Amino acid sequence: MRKKIGRIRDVARESGVSIATVSRVMNSNSNVKPETRQRVLEATKRLDYVPNPAARALTTKRTQTIAAIIPTIENSVFAKFVAAIEQAMSKQNYSLVLSVSNADDALELAAAEKLLAMGAEGFILSGRDHGDILINLLRRRQIPFAFTSVFDPTSDVATIGYDNSALAASAIRYLAEKGHSEIVVVHGPLVESDRTVARKVGAISAGHLLNRLGFVETNLSVAGGKTAVLEVLAIQPRATAILCFSDVLALGVYFGLGDAGLHVPKDVSVMGFDNLDWSKEITPALTTINLPARQMGTAVAEQLMRTLEDGTPLVSQELNGTIIERNSVRIIPRQK
Repeated sequence: MRKKIGRIRDVARESGVSIATVSRVMNSNSNVKPETRQRVLEATKRLDYVPNPAARALTTKRTQTIAAIIPTIENSVFAKFVAAIEQAMSKQNYSLVLSVSNADDALELAAAEKLLAMGAEGFILSGRDHGDILINLLRRRQIPFAFTSVFDPTSDVATIGYDNSALAASAIRYLAEKGHSEIVVVHGPLVESDRTVARKVGAISAGHLLNRLGFVETNLSVAGGKTAVLEVLAIQPRATAILCFSDVLALGVYFGLGDAGLHVPKDVSVMGFDNLDWSKEITPALTTINLPARQMGTAVAEQLMRTLEDGTPLVSQELNGTIIERNSVRIIPRQK
């Protein structure tokens, strides 16, 4: 037979305290003697007691739940990000609820409404580009929220992430320093991501270092990167380097160049963006930009929890991305 789960009154009886004291212990109330707290916690373990979150919410008016809406779960950068959020929250007895928007404002709004109905007390949103209805909804309900994967100190909403424009500019400078003056950038749809738009702006800002800088837009997938190679070779056949605004696209570019009989980096150098787990395992290992996904997840979780606990205002926080140098970019000797 299945073991009967203990109830709060059983825990109170087992530990010799009142139900109210058990409730204070479960809700991390500091007004409980350490020895009493320990006795109650030991009783909960013996009885397999788990607090009812709905009942606790009725009592405390709190759910200790934060929602994150991300554009996709297919990219391991988001997996690292979400894992870090959950790890940070679990330490403070908070829960994470997750939804995927597929970069669609209508889907994002519908997801937010459901998450609010579930009692979400704070929101984590990817990027800065969100529908006005969603932002106004969160503000009307006085729900704290932050934008991630971006950093903009001028934003009226806290941005916790990295400067996409500056990172893209640093990639162009890196390739120029390696002797590349004919570069093509392969990127995903601009209408789906303000981060991609910012990266394009950054690349253009460093374009004066080159003889020619081209751009090819494609689907954000391995297949998209592969088909983009045909356009790259058509518009800029003398290109010596391809900068991809995603490692996923870079992998497709590897395949496309191989189909065209070209080798990386002997014939064409390739640089990525994200530092996905497999980027160091492919041949040649991919030179890319590491994004601080785990650090970002921890930072936004900690800020939101502080805001919910004591009203500490959310503030923008810049995290640093770094170039990870591997074997996919060759040095082109400068002509004397």
